[in-house]
Amino acid sequence: MNKNLSKILGLTIIGIAMSACSKSDFIEDQNEAIASQHRADYAANFIKKYGEVAPDKSWDFTSMQPRYSLTPEVGAPQASTRGTDSYSQTKTTGFVVEQSVLQWMSTNMSAGKNNKGKGNPFYTKVPLNPFTIVPIFQGNASKYWQLWMHVDGIDNDIMIWAKGEDLAYRTAEGGELTSCGTGQAGVSKSAFEVVAPAITFSGLPEGADIYFYLKSWDSVSAYNADGQKTQYTQLSSLDEKMLALKNCPKPAAVPANNEVNIIGCEDATDNDYEDLVFMVYGIPTIYEPTEMYETFTKRYMVEDLGSTDDFDFNDVVVDVSQQMKTIYYYEIDATGKKHLVNTEGPTLVKQWAEVRAAGGILDFTLNIGGTTWTKSVSLPPADQMRNTKSIDYNAVLSRFDIANNGWIPSANNITVSVDGRGNNAGVQLIPFPKEGEIPMIIAVDKEVKWMVERQSVPDSWIR
Repeated sequence: MNKNLSKILGLTIIGIAMSACSKSDFIEDQNEAIASQHRADYAANFIKKYGEVAPDKSWDFTSMQPRYSLTPEVGAPQASTRGTDSYSQTKTTGFVVEQSVLQWMSTNMSAGKNNKGKGNPFYTKVPLNPFTIVPIFQGNASKYWQLWMHVDGIDNDIMIWAKGEDLAYRTAEGGELTSCGTGQAGVSKSAFEVVAPAITFSGLPEGADIYFYLKSWDSVSAYNADGQKTQYTQLSSLDEKMLALKNCPKPAAVPANNEVNIIGCEDATDNDYEDLVFMVYGIPTIYEPTEMYETFTKRYMVEDLGSTDDFDFNDVVVDVSQQMKTIYYYEIDATGKKHLVNTEGPTLVKQWAEVRAAGGILDFTLNIGGTTWTKSVSLPPADQMRNTKSIDYNAVLSRFDIANNGWIPSANNITVSVDGRGNNAGVQLIPFPKEGEIPMIIAVDKEVKWMVERQSVPDSWIR
């Protein structure tokens, strides 16, 4: 071949390669410039809407309260098959608890004494007949709490009673009633009798497992503070925060042929279990669990940069959960009484994710702890909005396991890769925001509902 021709061909090939490289680089730079401008516009609009972001502002609003169960959740939890939460809950006032019952309670759950060894973690079962719960004592403490009940097969947990509701006492026969409030004041240690509400349940699924728990806030003002309703501590009968005492004296107001259990609750760390004391009658048997499962869930809500003034955070909504297992070991003493002697765990069992909404029209890929999920693969077509215009909050669009338990809840190791187009072309990576950054992902508790399309999240979530 002619040497000059060879040189010309070589230069031409190099020129073509350089031209292709430059074009590719130009497109990439152009996409990054567009993306950067888009993010800048989003940040400016965000500040215009919600105000400046504090340097230490965290975008993880979760309380990470567990959901307890006595059996493992196989894969992701399924919706209840028992129907419609159709049961009866009625409250009457004026139930009288005599001094003899109060004295028995005080003797067996002395204030300031560690009473933990007197009972075990416990649960019970729904009986054939109705059963009744009566709060009989609240201690002098500033914490505010609500008493709740979980019934297996009922979709929504049941709030039984809140601190101070219709609870009063007399210090002498025929004396004036002193009401207990939601604050520091409790029932006097010298109470002659307590006058309390009685909450009766019927129509719950017979034989279903029941456990009780407190939702506890530092004070009633903390409970009432804007955005604080989910910021509570959960204290469960399955997690050694309640003490069930049997062979209790029976108030005269309890109908015949009803066994009484008195249950003390602990809301701090002194383990005297007399912060709240309630009585249950109509449920004859208390059971000790051999295994207990706790499931923690974070709900991640994402903006995908499809629009710079859209803060509905519903372009991706995904619940990420992990389940922990605790094993209980007991021994029986010479009197036949069962004692908890050891626990094993909690140990991590599994992690999974549930895609709950996909409001954007762009394709995206989730990466949660190394496990990926792509909308166009699992929910084609990618440009269809799902579960945001008309919302079914119980719907699950897709479920997948997190391989190797790779999700780190404290690190929020989740990213979203968005396949942009038009004026926002190119793949953009959205990580969980650091403190003080303008967020495109926020983490909330599973109970928090996402917004309909183009409805911005409330100011209270952001400020």
